[in-house]
Amino acid sequence: MELNALKRELKALVVEECDVDLEAHEIEDDERLIGSDGRMDLDSLDALSISLEVKSRYGKRIDGGNETRMALSSIDALAEFILAE
Repeated sequence: MELNALKRELKALVVEECDVDLEAHEIEDDERLIGSDGRMDLDSLDALSISLEVKSRYGKRIDGGNETRMALSSIDALAEFILAE
């Protein structure tokens, strides 16, 4: 899958699953996703929703702990995680 297309899909996934008050195109690739210091203020339930949907759509399981924090830090990080072998 092409990287930019994947990033567009992931932004739409975040908007759909987390009910953020943004359009997908308004999310920056390097913007912080999870945490109160991020513009979207996503929490652990949002992280779980994103993780489950990533598993369903892309077959990539995001394990708990540090791996999850890193993969869900931004759209860039999530796309890299999905595309990694």
